[in-house]
Amino acid sequence: MQEINEFLNSLDIYRIKVPTPYPVGPTNSYLIKKKPYTLIDPGCETDEAKEVLLAGLEREGVKPEEIERIVLTHYHNDHCGLAYWLHGINGAEIFVHQNEFRKLQPDYDYYGERMTFLQEAGLSQEELNEIFEDKDPVPDPILPEKGVTLVNGGEVWDYEDRQIKIIHVPGHSNGHIGLFDEDNQVYFSGDFILKNITPNPLMEPKEQGSPERLPVLSQYINCVELFAELPIRVVLPGHGGLIKGNAEITANLVRHHLKRLEHYQSLIRGREISAYQLMKVIYPDSKGYGIFLAISEILAHLDLLTADGLLTVSKRDGICYYSLKNP
Repeated sequence: MQEINEFLNSLDIYRIKVPTPYPVGPTNSYLIKKKPYTLIDPGCETDEAKEVLLAGLEREGVKPEEIERIVLTHYHNDHCGLAYWLHGINGAEIFVHQNEFRKLQPDYDYYGERMTFLQEAGLSQEELNEIFEDKDPVPDPILPEKGVTLVNGGEVWDYEDRQIKIIHVPGHSNGHIGLFDEDNQVYFSGDFILKNITPNPLMEPKEQGSPERLPVLSQYINCVELFAELPIRVVLPGHGGLIKGNAEITANLVRHHLKRLEHYQSLIRGREISAYQLMKVIYPDSKGYGIFLAISEILAHLDLLTADGLLTVSKRDGICYYSLKNP
């Protein structure tokens, strides 16, 4: 790890561990101390996070007013909550993928947009209420009315001594992006690649108001395969430890999902079952927001198996039931 830190410091890249109230622990916020000074994922909106972020910038000799770019890898609270506040201090431009923009508006109805999926999974009103009543301890993040630039992926930014390319990597979130410094073989991965955690493929509609889900797990696996082809020396994840290279982590991720898909098929074999019924088998202790995460994980795998022609789906009383096509 010392070797990696020395390598990053030689590139004027610094990690600031910003605390969160979530089980995942601190968010890794990254400062690129090259003109234009860039901060990737400032962290969640709490007083403690603000203090730690400011102290981290001060430790590296950078004033908040000197930050010119704020980059959000995706819309989740723990990564982007402080963007609005920091923009108010320094006027820095905020960069976020276009697919995340509406999720960062004050009137965004997160659960409303996913209600059909939850009902089709077989959740009762009692369990839906349990999800809704599990309030986030952190305010919903929003973007300022001005000072926001939407990206698509493929954009290349020039710095004093390097270029950084934005790469669109949907799966954990439909507008998730990574940043790749090809010259120095450094990849800022957000939640796309984490050292000890497999990112949850969260359910999303194909488009606003659509009753169909995005194939989030398929998207994620495809992006992992593309990620494996990049020449990467160091991966800088949104949480946890830094990762040396991309070969081992990629192989582990592919192996993990193949095993999970096989496990789902073994559980479904010989029966017809809903996503909720599978949740009670795989994640029997899920509570509150954990129910939503568990159902997202299960639907993602069921969708991929269905798309691959391995499952059939029948709908009764508004609930989808899955069975093996060739048991």
